[in-house]
Amino acid sequence: MLSRRSLVIARSGLKLVLTDPAPMITTIVMPLLLAAFLTPNTKATLNVQGFSGASGAEQTIPGMAVLFAFFGITMIGTLFFKEHAWGTWDRLRASSASTMDLLVGKLTPLYFCYLLQMVVLFALGNLLFDYSPNGSVLALAAILVVLVAVLVFFGAMLVAVFNTMDQALAIGSVSGMVMAGLGGALAPAETLPGWTHGIAKCMPPYWALDGLRKVTLKHGTLSDVTLNLAILAGFAVLFAAVAVFRFNASEAKVGTS
Repeated sequence: MLSRRSLVIARSGLKLVLTDPAPMITTIVMPLLLAAFLTPNTKATLNVQGFSGASGAEQTIPGMAVLFAFFGITMIGTLFFKEHAWGTWDRLRASSASTMDLLVGKLTPLYFCYLLQMVVLFALGNLLFDYSPNGSVLALAAILVVLVAVLVFFGAMLVAVFNTMDQALAIGSVSGMVMAGLGGALAPAETLPGWTHGIAKCMPPYWALDGLRKVTLKHGTLSDVTLNLAILAGFAVLFAAVAVFRFNASEAKVGTS
């Protein structure tokens, strides 16, 4: 439950996010644009795999959503590092808010913004490309809820570990895109070279996309994605633990004005 101090910080953070909605809009529009180009080829791939009634969007919408979600962790770094660049972080530290209040207050609005972004993207995927899961919508929702937690804590970990905005955003964007690519965002994971399969299973995008594939193409239910949810939750806990352990509110950070 959020403390009063966390709620105040969360409201302030939400205002900062909403003053520059370009990152959120980009991570909705760009996946849809790419899906328009990729869906016809993906339809052929899915048909070869035995999914004869697939439109192709069953692969491209979840794949692009996960790819750009990891690429779009820049929002998290921006929200933290710009506070340092503007000199407002010191004022936050001077308040009665604890380090945990600061973390929770900053991450809460980001979590709901990412979740909203996912919901909008999947809804538009349905309207524009006939994306329609043949499995449990509840299971799909559960995967998205846990995946967004992974994303937010991954971003928080980057902020905690790196001292400059450029470092955090560069490492985060590149590593996020590589993980998503190996996990099956651009093509079904099983169609990628064999040497990637073991590596992919060590990364959260694989388990998110595998779960979404079960729900979308294989009539998956909540029980079918239990392992996926458990592993994603494990990644979220791991990233959160590193972020909390490494985060130092008094540590100087270099952002951009």
